[in-house]
Amino acid sequence: MASILDILNTNLGKELINKASNKTGVSSNNVSSVLGMVLPLILGNFKNKIQEGYSEALNEMLEEAPNPFKFMTVFSQKETKELLQCGHDYGEMILGENFSSVINTISDSLNVDKEAVREITTISIPVVIAILSIQKKKENINKDKDIEDLIDSALGSSSKYNNSFFDTIFNIKNDPNFIPEASEMVIGKKKKKDSILKGYTGGK
Repeated sequence: MASILDILNTNLGKELINKASNKTGVSSNNVSSVLGMVLPLILGNFKNKIQEGYSEALNEMLEEAPNPFKFMTVFSQKETKELLQCGHDYGEMILGENFSSVINTISDSLNVDKEAVREITTISIPVVIAILSIQKKKENINKDKDIEDLIDSALGSSSKYNNSFFDTIFNIKNDPNFIPEASEMVIGKKKKKDSILKGYTGGK
């Protein structure tokens, strides 16, 4: 089953880790650990905000995300400063009053500087928004419940939108090693490349 953490095994994820590491001075391994905690929290808070009645604003955020398809394609060329600004704006809405507590919890758990955790989190938020925005467009999703289902898929608790998730986070031609790596995480063994993706997305 797909999960937002699968992104860490893609070229996009490696580029995200590299940008965050260069900006904060935190090792790539520690950045990866921070992302392993914060990415699900971003999604969880997004879902909570929908349930709290902020669905219209959040839906608008996904609809108006500036060219998410291009964002994913040229992510490696994005300036970290731009990602921080964008992530700050999104983070205020998604994490809101929980932002500081999320940062403090992760910082204390991993023994990573709080400001570094804040910057890593902020840089990662636009990536999450771009993924959800692209999936929303691909799946033609408009209802709150369907957006919640989309988030559940990204959290690994549903396989409903696995196809569009994998289509979004990696390009097989550019990232051929993702599939076997992910298969080992999910099912604990290697399979042939031509069958692994089908196993994820409900095929045979």
